[in-house]
Amino acid sequence: MKAVDSHAAKPPAHAHLIQDDSAAIPRERSLVVAWWIAVIMALVFIIGATIFKPDPYWEIVRFIGDGLVITFEITIVSMTLALILGLFAGLGRTARNPVFNTLASLYVEVIRGIPLLAQLFWIYYAMSRFIRLGPNVSAVLGLTICYGAYIGETFRGGIQSIPKGQMEAARALGLTRAQAMRYVIIPQAVRVILPPVGNEFIAMLKDSSLVSVLAISDMLRRGREYASRTFAYFETYTLVALVYLLVTLIFSRVVFYIEQGMSRQGKDEPVSLMHRLASGVVDFVVLDFIGLIFYGLLQPLLLINEDIPVNLILLGLMFVLSFIYTLFFWMRSGRTPGMMAVGLRIVTVQGLPLSLIQALKRLVLLILPVPGLSFLWMQGSSGGQPFHDRAAQTFVARD
Repeated sequence: MKAVDSHAAKPPAHAHLIQDDSAAIPRERSLVVAWWIAVIMALVFIIGATIFKPDPYWEIVRFIGDGLVITFEITIVSMTLALILGLFAGLGRTARNPVFNTLASLYVEVIRGIPLLAQLFWIYYAMSRFIRLGPNVSAVLGLTICYGAYIGETFRGGIQSIPKGQMEAARALGLTRAQAMRYVIIPQAVRVILPPVGNEFIAMLKDSSLVSVLAISDMLRRGREYASRTFAYFETYTLVALVYLLVTLIFSRVVFYIEQGMSRQGKDEPVSLMHRLASGVVDFVVLDFIGLIFYGLLQPLLLINEDIPVNLILLGLMFVLSFIYTLFFWMRSGRTPGMMAVGLRIVTVQGLPLSLIQALKRLVLLILPVPGLSFLWMQGSSGGQPFHDRAAQTFVARD
């Protein structure tokens, strides 16, 4: 055979000028830098404005604070119901039964073709001719129906992304089609659909501003009320926009860590503080939804006695529930739902599950005012262990 010239293996002199298509894709480091710049700018403006010009900025923050809570409540309830509706729509779109398939496809095509604002108006105003719904119920119903169609397509895509061999293997083992979907297909599809569902949550959080047209005192409507009363339109809407930006930036980063955890990217890299905080945000959303259920159950107490401190009772109840919630999941599987979403797990230094004493010690040191700041004692590297981890002889690892 003819020998290969050694000079042929050398790259040409202009090789450094050659770029492939991947050069046009932003690097992750650039995205992180842009994210931090946006977050810092929003925080600096909000904090600086409230300190150096409390009138009107501090007044605006106090005025729209309860509106932000209502925005979260409507978004979380609507998203939970939309996930359930989207699951049925996705299963219907992949069903072999022509009736179910047609009904699910009709729902998806019709709802996706009507703007969300038009749906809200129709439910609250047009449908009042036959049945009168409150503004909160109308808002939740409109967001649920609209986003259920989009999430249904996400479920359909996730289910169809699983190789057909998985279903064939499950059927060969004696499982029915329903059992195969429940135990084999859907658990695998969840890894595919969870990141897009996170993006839908962010989109719904922003679109929830549309419910202000139904006389709901969300953050945008509260801002509009303040601006119409004081004529401080620039200050009010600037602050409202920055609060929306800050909240969506936080959740967008959480979605990124969920994507990373589901795809098992960087499994060998150390766990950073941002991973821990992202899991905490997911658990906060889950607990907030549970808190809304308890809040609804406590409302009859106001009918008995209006002086009963329902909010104080709810706060204490949620503290106890959060404590039990964390201990239960740490003891059961070494991870809360938030940790599972971002691909984290807590184990002992011996690689064993946590004992009750270790879990209690870790949780108490985490929530106490001063030791709760033990993140500040993390070592210089991103894999450093906080004080509560070292004291309880546990560590957080990639799952």
